Amino acid sequence: MHRRRTLGTWTAGLIAVVGTALIGPASAAPVPSGPAEVPAEYADLYAALDARLRAANAYIGQRWAGERHDVIFSAELLAANGNQGETLLREQQKQSVTVYLDRLVYAGARGVKVAIKYPLLVQGFPRSAEYVEFFRWVGGEIRRRNLKMLAQMTPIFRDPTFSQVPIAPYYAGLTWERYKREKRQHLETLIREIRPDYVTIENEPGTASANTGLRFTPETMADVLTSVLGGLDKQGVLLGAGTGTWDELVYLQALARIPGLDYLDIHIYPINRDFLVDRAFRMGEVARRSGKRLVLGEAWLYKARDSDLGSAPVAAAAALFARDVYGFWEPLDVQFIETMGRLSHHLRIDFTSFFWSRHFYGYAEYSAATRRLPPSELFRLANQAAVQNMMADPPRLTRTGETFQRLSRSGL
Repeated sequence: MHRRRTLGTWTAGLIAVVGTALIGPASAAPVPSGPAEVPAEYADLYAALDARLRAANAYIGQRWAGERHDVIFSAELLAANGNQGETLLREQQKQSVTVYLDRLVYAGARGVKVAIKYPLLVQGFPRSAEYVEFFRWVGGEIRRRNLKMLAQMTPIFRDPTFSQVPIAPYYAGLTWERYKREKRQHLETLIREIRPDYVTIENEPGTASANTGLRFTPETMADVLTSVLGGLDKQGVLLGAGTGTWDELVYLQALARIPGLDYLDIHIYPINRDFLVDRAFRMGEVARRSGKRLVLGEAWLYKARDSDLGSAPVAAAAALFARDVYGFWEPLDVQFIETMGRLSHHLRIDFTSFFWSRHFYGYAEYSAATRRLPPSELFRLANQAAVQNMMADPPRLTRTGETFQRLSRSGL
């Protein structure tokens, strides 16, 4: 099972709304956002997710004595996501990134995660020098706001639904040797030019396999990390790798044995089955026993029934991840953020980043009309609501955003 990836489809909305509306006048009134009555078609799913979140909180409560860890609560800098490709190199994108950063600071973020995707920084990749310059600038803007930065250098998405980069020809004929060589170069450039605090080199092996055409097993994944890290001058940057909680534990166990890897990075999306209760805790124990730090590099509540997951990858299931946009999910998103906060303290996670940071500011409304819209149009509506609230004076947070703000500022 793979969680859904919405980077490319969200990117299209990001370009159309965040990439343009943020740099123009905000003449429209702020869009109110809030929980609504749960539609009948989602009542069972809502109840199941609510029950799972309550059970997870009870499970944490039985094991956590309330001690606090100095967690850096963070959010995804969606305006700088590498799957946007050459859109990032447009001059107006810098203003979009600046505004998005400022609004994340307003929401209380102490850090940001930036998807600096392989192979954007590799010499010979089209416009690589310009990507280096763009992300160098992003790193400077992040530091200027006294935020911590987690860079993730996992592969760009192959499917054009999820990425605007025409990457398939580049991946054609990709070998492990070439991949390891280019990942090392990408990492060296990232450390030297962009200077993040954390770099996640690999994550989600199934997603990486689907994108690159290479088969990421625990052994091949460990071999890549060992090769990339050998003799590397880290210059004080913390380096990590990891998996989703839906991946087999053997992957994380293999990574935990790699010298030079400073932290293990887990992703939490589906809370179905044992993916949260049990699996996340076992992964935390792997990190503790290996003496590695623990990072939660991506987290959001996946609105899926067990039957939606199946046995095949669901990374391209647009109809599933389009569910995230509706405001009636807001109480569950609030619960999820609170649960991740408690989990972060209990597992002593250093850096916890929430992915769909647009929902700190807005959701789309569910109606008879919107339920028939394609995912791309739903994303546009959610982005529009978020941008209008971002541009209000003062900016307007949803309850989800207020919960993140409280969590980040007070720790709980």
